[in-house]
Amino acid sequence: MKCVQSNELDFSGQNIYVGIDVHLKSWSVAILSEHSVLKRFSQSPEPEALHKYLVNNYPGANYYSVYEAGFCGFWIHEKLMDLGITNIVVNPADVPTMGKEKLRKTDAVDCNKLARELRSGSLEGIYVPKADVLEMRSLIRMRNLIVKDSTRAKNRIKSLLRFHGVEIPKEFTRCSIGCWSKRFLSWLQALELSTEYGKKTLELHLEQFIRLRKMLLQETRAIREISRSTVRQTYTVADICSGYRCYNCRYPDGRD
Repeated sequence: MKCVQSNELDFSGQNIYVGIDVHLKSWSVAILSEHSVLKRFSQSPEPEALHKYLVNNYPGANYYSVYEAGFCGFWIHEKLMDLGITNIVVNPADVPTMGKEKLRKTDAVDCNKLARELRSGSLEGIYVPKADVLEMRSLIRMRNLIVKDSTRAKNRIKSLLRFHGVEIPKEFTRCSIGCWSKRFLSWLQALELSTEYGKKTLELHLEQFIRLRKMLLQETRAIREISRSTVRQTYTVADICSGYRCYNCRYPDGRD
């Protein structure tokens, strides 16, 4: 009977720790075992590529990974978890850093630091909201941006009038009565400046403001619709509106 030697890799029962320094066009990756640094490399920004590398080179192992919260959000976390890699997302300020790592800050150093601290158990992952909650927050964030843009548009119109010496009638200067009402907008649209160029400039400013006002109305209606839906029975207001003002949302117990 002949003995056949097997050259297949088997990391069953072993833990593999992966630190990922995430960037737009590439990721810097450090892979550590319990006692040594196994590999450091750069790869395309794709969770599938990382998973394929781990499975091919460390089959059967338990995979643990970490990356810092930032511009990329949480889709990478969701994808890694779906692929069977236990991942956490950490606050960059919470990652222990040695003095030499502060002086020599590179992508390779950062990913190695993340993998090392993940292995030591010193990292605590932040809360990762579900995808639908994140998209609800994006809707509220968009409304806040439109409000700011609308305020800027108003200020530009007022500045244009002041620059050309146009005085706004007193009936429109009291916001509680007529400021930015339909009558005020009609007055602005009928206003004649010295030349056609000034008139055209004012028209463009007004078009921008009116467009923003319509967008703001659409956003507010969408948020109100969400607040009246079954979403409030599933998530708390703190989940959906964390960091943002909530418009006509209700608490699970029915409070506004």
